Amino acid sequence: MEHRPGHLIRRAHQIHDALWAARVSQDATPTQFAVLSVVAHLGSCDQATIARSASLDTSTAGSVVYRLTERGWLRSEPSPSDRRRNVLQLTPEGEEVHLRLAAAANAMTEELQAPLEPAERSELIRLLRRLVAGHERA
Repeated sequence: MEHRPGHLIRRAHQIHDALWAARVSQDATPTQFAVLSVVAHLGSCDQATIARSASLDTSTAGSVVYRLTERGWLRSEPSPSDRRRNVLQLTPEGEEVHLRLAAAANAMTEELQAPLEPAERSELIRLLRRLVAGHERA
């Protein structure tokens, strides 16, 4: 089994999840962090943009946005240009949470990649991007 990519990807995901829970947060998931990061990067955006940018289906994005809004980390306001659409922004608490999570996630990523040499880290990212892009086109 250790030569099958699916098995190794599953194991790497398990390791990532364990490190996330131990080093980053037991309260915020990697998916929630991805949504916070999209909103932090864009400043304000609608749910469809969040879904596309974070590579989430619209129903998952909707449930994540709902939970983050309920926690007080996002706020939703009608769009000034289209009152049927809502625009999401980080709240001050959401900004603080995002900054804390981002710092911890960066440190965790270093720990995750620690067994690899710098060139191997770059190669891993290159190959994973190629794998994802190839399947996203299909």
